[in-house]
Amino acid sequence: MTKAKEKPRLGLYSLTSCSGDILEITNLEEDLLKLLDLVEVVDLNVAMPATGMSPDIALVEGAVTQAGEAGFLRGLRKKVKYLVAIGTCACTGGVVARGPKKRKGWLRDVYPETGEGFISGFPRPVSDVVPVDFSIPGCPIEKGYLMHCLGYLLRGVVPEVPNYPLCMECKMKGNECLLRYRGLPCLGPVTRAGCGARQPSVGRPCDGCFGAYEDANREALTEIFRQIGLGEDEIKKRFDLFWERG
Repeated sequence: MTKAKEKPRLGLYSLTSCSGDILEITNLEEDLLKLLDLVEVVDLNVAMPATGMSPDIALVEGAVTQAGEAGFLRGLRKKVKYLVAIGTCACTGGVVARGPKKRKGWLRDVYPETGEGFISGFPRPVSDVVPVDFSIPGCPIEKGYLMHCLGYLLRGVVPEVPNYPLCMECKMKGNECLLRYRGLPCLGPVTRAGCGARQPSVGRPCDGCFGAYEDANREALTEIFRQIGLGEDEIKKRFDLFWERG
């Protein structure tokens, strides 16, 4: 009797985050069944007990804020073939890494009784702690892009990163340019493609959660923002949401 071929093992891990990226994976619907046909999930630390088996591919969401998380990542790195950062918090520190100089004040505002005693390091991307084989940004991740990247990784190939602006995806969808025709402060001209232009497709300007592509001309977009009437503080806030750190 021929022994069934073992499936590649997949582990999903959540660090400091809203768990929105893991949630997106559980919401893959029909694609989730296709994925489970291809892989064996051996870890999902927000929803199931660990099986004790090491994954071949580890998907890690969230920023690193605790010493225990850094230690966990170092151990995980030694076990897996591919360690993939998923979601903007894991890739850059994300929204939770905004305003390092204002962080203590925000903690007092949000947690007036316990904020002072809240112990947390400044949110760091996973790549600050261990080498990462690939990054899948997004807040949250885009399900179609995740499946595209997993398809490559399961064949032992690291996928190429789209190095062109999100505007290309808008044009392919026939979307009206929100920046040019509505004067909305869209970051699409400097943001890397991959999400399928999901915000502009519903009439909302891109916030830039996929990060910048190579050679993105931020200075030119800043000047356009000035021409449509944005002040310097407003422009800084647009870039600050996902990009500015320090």
